[in-house]
Amino acid sequence: MTVFYRPHRQFQMAFFIVLCALGGIIVMFSNDVLSAGISVGDQGAVAAGRGGAFVAKADDATAIEYNPAGLTSLHGTQLYLSNRFGYAHEQFRRAPLLDWSEAGEGIPDYVTFDTVNNEHTWQLLGPMIVVSTDFGLQSWAFALGTYAPAGISTQEFSQDGGQRYMLTRRDTKILYYSLSAAWRYKDVFGVGVSLQWVDLAQLELQLIVNGDTTPGQVSPVSSLFDMAATVKGADHTGISAILGFWVHPMPSFQLAFSGRLIPTYLHADSELSLTPVFLSLEEAPELSRNDNPDNNVTFAMTLPMELRAGARYIHLRGKRDLYDLELDVRYEFWSQMDEYIIDGKGLYADVMGVSVEVGEIVIPKHWKNTFSVRFGGDMNVIDNRLIIRAGTFYETAASRKNFAYVDFPATHRLGASAGTTLILGRFDVSLSYTYVYEIPFSMSESNGQIYQQVPGSFCEAPYTDNNNCDAHYPEQPSATANSGVYVSSYHFSSLALSYRF
Repeated sequence: MTVFYRPHRQFQMAFFIVLCALGGIIVMFSNDVLSAGISVGDQGAVAAGRGGAFVAKADDATAIEYNPAGLTSLHGTQLYLSNRFGYAHEQFRRAPLLDWSEAGEGIPDYVTFDTVNNEHTWQLLGPMIVVSTDFGLQSWAFALGTYAPAGISTQEFSQDGGQRYMLTRRDTKILYYSLSAAWRYKDVFGVGVSLQWVDLAQLELQLIVNGDTTPGQVSPVSSLFDMAATVKGADHTGISAILGFWVHPMPSFQLAFSGRLIPTYLHADSELSLTPVFLSLEEAPELSRNDNPDNNVTFAMTLPMELRAGARYIHLRGKRDLYDLELDVRYEFWSQMDEYIIDGKGLYADVMGVSVEVGEIVIPKHWKNTFSVRFGGDMNVIDNRLIIRAGTFYETAASRKNFAYVDFPATHRLGASAGTTLILGRFDVSLSYTYVYEIPFSMSESNGQIYQQVPGSFCEAPYTDNNNCDAHYPEQPSATANSGVYVSSYHFSSLALSYRF
């Protein structure tokens, strides 16, 4: 049984205030490099080492994310620092196609594409900082923390690659600022809540759009009027909340539930810039609104709700935990991620004397809700000194094949992990490794539903007007951009340090 040092309440409060200030300073200086993105793997060295099977155990500071009720397992005042390192292997090879825009004597070019890779493979920072305390109370626990959700924050692809009309760059930094409280009734049950401010600290998206306004002309491979469209913005006003509960029907068995019950709607005030890819212009493209220079747009997306449930068996010898096994299920409402919308709100682009309304650039997602099963556990190898753990998980695909996209392939995932904790007095040092494998898949050009963005096109739904639409692409606004082969896998390692005052 670990013995915790309990300082006087006033002394404890002083430490709490000082550590909150320290955490804020660390956040300010690390804000430019925090990782984020749509979830891949798990945050926290202990939870990640168990394959994410942690909603019932939840006995460290990462409980603010997995199950706030678990904070009642912490005693005294503690400082938790962790970092998640990642390596992303993401490949795409666009499907071969016929390029009718280069048809000589009615014979189109048959075009094949090279495989492209995410060139920003290493994700070096994904920190979590939490201060927790019970203020000397027997049944209560509180925590203040900030962390980046588990994910891949940055992608970089060649502007010449086959993915160019989907994405050339993405840099998305999200932070959760959490204030948590939990209460327990003896060792029978506990409840907790995390109130969260969601900060989209930085958003940058870049893709190639076709600026050609020629009626009935589609250029599926490249166009002289291709523009690198870059959106940069932020939204510091998102809110969310996590509720959690655990119960011990018997000492060796535990049930737990938690849920992020509020979806987060993000509307980033952003700036749009256009850079010609091929044209050498004496004057850069001008953006205006109501005949006045302006480049403001909005970017909208939704982070979904999720539900978690876990059942845990604890093998006891006296009051000592020898090992535990936990089975979790997680349901995430990714269907709330229906589309990305970049709204020009009356913005016009003037290129070579031609004025084109930016309008709405809509990137369909049409994701599905996902279900995952996670299984893992800990073994106490040397009591109060050394713990080892392992876990595995399976997660269903969020993306529908015909709406696949290189930013988040989000196909079926398999994962395996291992980790350890070394206890040195008041210090706990934890390390984990996770491998995530996404099932590769391919899609033919005829099945793709993501199309090249052509803001100045006169081809409008139902896309059957042969005067303004290309007859080689019936009932399509332009050429398919997302057909091809998708391959991805990830390596993550987390290092965590906990100190008990």
